[in-house]
Amino acid sequence: MKSLFLVLVMLLLIDVARAQVTNESEAGLASANGNTRTQTYNYKQINSYTWRDNVLRFNSRYLNAKANGIETARYFDLGLRYERRLTKDLNLFAGETYVTDKFAGIRARYISDVGAKHFYFNTERTKFFTELGYRYMKELRFDKTETKSSYVRLYNEWEHKWNESFSTKYWLEYLPNFSHPNDWQTNTELSVSAVLNDVFSLKTGFLIRYDHLPAPGVLYKTDSLFTTALVAKF
Repeated sequence: MKSLFLVLVMLLLIDVARAQVTNESEAGLASANGNTRTQTYNYKQINSYTWRDNVLRFNSRYLNAKANGIETARYFDLGLRYERRLTKDLNLFAGETYVTDKFAGIRARYISDVGAKHFYFNTERTKFFTELGYRYMKELRFDKTETKSSYVRLYNEWEHKWNESFSTKYWLEYLPNFSHPNDWQTNTELSVSAVLNDVFSLKTGFLIRYDHLPAPGVLYKTDSLFTTALVAKF
């Protein structure tokens, strides 16, 4: 039995060693000085490891903004996701995500996702897919309250390369909450990218996040973020 176990481990390590590794790093910076002093930093990182019909994906994002030395935004997320291809058009996935968002009142948010992903188009030029799954979310808030919720997650993403230098991407996520029906959420983003060379591109995006029942003390249900960033892919 030990020998069989060692053989299986060796085969797995060989598969991982042959994995196709991709990297996508995104960084944006805006600064104004004079009568108004503002600094905004936005970083995003995505790494994927693909072997046979498996994909392991790591992603993170950090946003920080200050105005006249006073912090006005601080957001951080960290996620790990595994996908398994069943057919040409159908994948299964499972993932874990950690989020903290100071100005949304979220000290720590723990997210567990499972579901299926179906491709309508999956070509070099056009990608369009839908994800349908279950989400469990535990939220620890700065006011020392805690919530636990179960969601249905519906996600659609469309990406199209218009030519070798220009592409657009749009995604929409809807999260009805069947533990607390009034606490539903939706998120969406539209972005455009212009290729500079084989590695670098310039990306502009507009992100909207809506929480119908935000944490106590939070004034607005909608957060929006407009970013311009340099992206490195290899």
